[in-house]
Amino acid sequence: MAIHPSAELLAVLLAGVIPLAMPLAAQPALAQAVTPNQPLAIEASPGLPPPACKLVVPRSEAVLQPLRIHPAQVAQKNSFGCLSAADAFYGRDGCPSQLCGQKHGYQVPLPAQNGR
Repeated sequence: MAIHPSAELLAVLLAGVIPLAMPLAAQPALAQAVTPNQPLAIEASPGLPPPACKLVVPRSEAVLQPLRIHPAQVAQKNSFGCLSAADAFYGRDGCPSQLCGQKHGYQVPLPAQNGR
């Protein structure tokens, strides 16, 4: 027994297929792919990606570079101060401008070693 879909059902099914049939040049491309370690504050959007932030850590330690934050969050983040020595002060563009370092970083005291 064959199933004959109605015209309405065919229209709904084809609506999901038609965008796939469009030529690639007609579809807008994302300039910035979403990655697992991309902060949620910066969403992928069409157009050119923002310029890369200047490294505030040595190039050999680039994996320790603080992440960019959304420019609207800079004032609040900077008002909180440094949460650790690896934290940073941020510029208006959302890029880290200076590491907090030992001078500004909050140091959590280690518990006393009782007999160990």
